[in-house]
Amino acid sequence: MDIWQLIERDHENIGGLIREIPYALNDPGAVGGREQMLSDLMAELDLHAIALDASLYGPLNRENQTRALIEDLHRSHAEFRRQLQQLARYSRRNSAGWLDTFEDVTFLVDQHLHRHVHELVPAAQTLLGPEEVAAATRAFVRAKTNALRTRRRRTVAGGLSSEVALVATLAGVAVGLGYLVWNGGRFGGSRSPRAVEAGERVPRQAVRPMPR
Repeated sequence: MDIWQLIERDHENIGGLIREIPYALNDPGAVGGREQMLSDLMAELDLHAIALDASLYGPLNRENQTRALIEDLHRSHAEFRRQLQQLARYSRRNSAGWLDTFEDVTFLVDQHLHRHVHELVPAAQTLLGPEEVAAATRAFVRAKTNALRTRRRRTVAGGLSSEVALVATLAGVAVGLGYLVWNGGRFGGSRSPRAVEAGERVPRQAVRPMPR
């Protein structure tokens, strides 16, 4: 599984959460369920952003032709996250018009992910060679796994099953990539300095098919 497939899977997960949340409004206990689902959506968006920061945003931010795009994506993420946090506060008051506001905010999310598919990914595929793509994939997996583990340590044990499964899946992807590199497959050969940066610069601590 390469970084393009990982991005696509994240987009599908985010899109699924967005589609499910309106159904919670028909549940008599909707406020609590709605709050949790909104929290899950924000967490998924944050994990996706962390992984992209560690893998693609860094290298592309150093390129003149993509620097403005990365800055725009950072701004749009900050804006829709601010609005989602406001919406979470409205949930606790069970305010009228919640669904209309939710749809407005998730339209911004959809636009953001659309730019990933139609601007970020094509630019990365043009600018990054095979070794750099392999390094970016490893960085994406490592950053997301580390973020999940950090979040897991701060969460009560009862709510961790899906996160544990995702950590295991990401770890498996990382092992497979390591084998490909060691075995001299499509990612064989020496790594460029930019690829090394993409693979090692990792923090310590919805939707549409990807173009092929």
